[in-house]
Amino acid sequence: MAEEKSENKESENKETDKKPEKKTSVWEWIIAAVGLILVVAALGTTLYRAAIEKNTPPNLEISVDSVVPSGNGYLVKFQVKNTGNQTAAALTIEGELKNGEQSAETSSATLAYAPANSVRKGGLFFTKNPDQFKLEIRATGYEEP
Repeated sequence: MAEEKSENKESENKETDKKPEKKTSVWEWIIAAVGLILVVAALGTTLYRAAIEKNTPPNLEISVDSVVPSGNGYLVKFQVKNTGNQTAAALTIEGELKNGEQSAETSSATLAYAPANSVRKGGLFFTKNPDQFKLEIRATGYEEP
C-alpha cells in the first residue's frame, strides 16, 4: 500500500508540473505579419534609393513670394526649393537691390538647412523699397551637414 501511495503522489506531481501550453492568438500573428511587412518595405525602399538614385549636390531654385512693408523698411519673402539629393545646411541667401549696375542695398539671411527635395521659406529686410529697384536674389554658400 505504501508503494501505491508513493506512485500516486509521483503521478500527481507529474501532472501538476506540466504547464498548459500557451497558444499564440491570431491577432498576434496578424500584428507580427504587419510589422514584418513594414520593416521589409522600409529596408527595400532604403536599399532601392541607395542603389538607384544619384548622389547629386543641392540644386537650389530661389523665388520671391512677396514684398511687404515691415517696420522701418520692407520684407522680401522668398522660398528655396532644393531639387538635389543632398541637404544644404547653413544656407546663405543674399538679396541685392540694383539701380542699373550700381548696388543700392544688400541683405542676407541664413537658413538652418534645406533638405533634399524640399522647400524652405525665409525673408530679407531692406530699408529701401524693392519695387523701385531691380532685385537680384541668390544663394551664396552652404555647409555640408
